[in-house]
Amino acid sequence: MPWRYAETRNIVFPEIPSLIYGLLMKSMLREFCIFCLGAVTSIQPVLSCDVSDDTNFPRSAALAKSTNRPLLLAFIGTDWSISSLKLDREVFDQAEFADDSKYNFLLCKLHFYQTQERSLETIRQNEELATQYNVQEFPTVVVLSPDGREIGRLGYIPGGVKAFAAAANAIVAKSRQQEQH
Repeated sequence: MPWRYAETRNIVFPEIPSLIYGLLMKSMLREFCIFCLGAVTSIQPVLSCDVSDDTNFPRSAALAKSTNRPLLLAFIGTDWSISSLKLDREVFDQAEFADDSKYNFLLCKLHFYQTQERSLETIRQNEELATQYNVQEFPTVVVLSPDGREIGRLGYIPGGVKAFAAAANAIVAKSRQQEQH
């Protein structure tokens, strides 16, 4: 296709070929779709498992108490622990895990990065919680009752969301049985 030229005030400019215009429109459409996807995910129901990397323990604990749901306090080192990375990708990052009609948990991820910067407040909070719950290895998922009592612990469990959720549900069910007796 030959280049066409447009003359404006005695200056000759090549017209934008339709191919470039098409690519520009596709790029704008892609950005609009990403914006819409972000808007949809930001209005996710408050009661589903929070898979959005929430690291605010006080907020998560308060939500667990107000909704009477167990809290999974996940101590993970995804940039240096293979098991932590597997747990995060195979379980916590899966949409199925966020389906609160199947799995009635709240999740608070506490990252122990070695290569990423974090605020001093986050580092302090995570270290204090690791000490409080005597975390010795990564990943460790401390299962807390809605009132904040530790009722069990998990690590990486092969088998994805179903295997992990079954183990967490067993801990919660055992705790509820003990409370009834």
